[in-house]
Amino acid sequence: MGLFDFFKKKNTENSSLTSHSTEQKLSFEELDEIIEKEVEVGDFGGATPNLTLRKSGNIYLIVDCPPFIDGDGNEIHGDSDFPEVYEFENLISEYIGVEVEREDREVFIIPNPKADSLEKVKEFIENYWTLRKDIYKKKNI
Repeated sequence: MGLFDFFKKKNTENSSLTSHSTEQKLSFEELDEIIEKEVEVGDFGGATPNLTLRKSGNIYLIVDCPPFIDGDGNEIHGDSDFPEVYEFENLISEYIGVEVEREDREVFIIPNPKADSLEKVKEFIENYWTLRKDIYKKKNI
């Protein structure tokens, strides 16, 4: 009998529940909906990203798309001003060192985070405008 089984058995023995009750098990999808920890992230050009660790172990980052303001005070109104939108999951992944999946346009999931992944994602978003690659910056001609 494993340690988990021991405590599970102990809980059942000491429980005042009737013997016909059943233990409810949550599916992975249900665990993915339960927020374990929410991390406050600073301003991202006027948007406030939502960064959470879910009970499933996944990290979710939800970032509003333009319009917003870049680090130099320039208005970003659409994809032409923010071309990295098409590969933002790759930029996050490159910075934090683990795979990042895009669920949809504004939702990014880190399915196998490391211990420091939450902090690194927060750091990436809060410092994005100084980290932004030159190839994405609008050239004034």
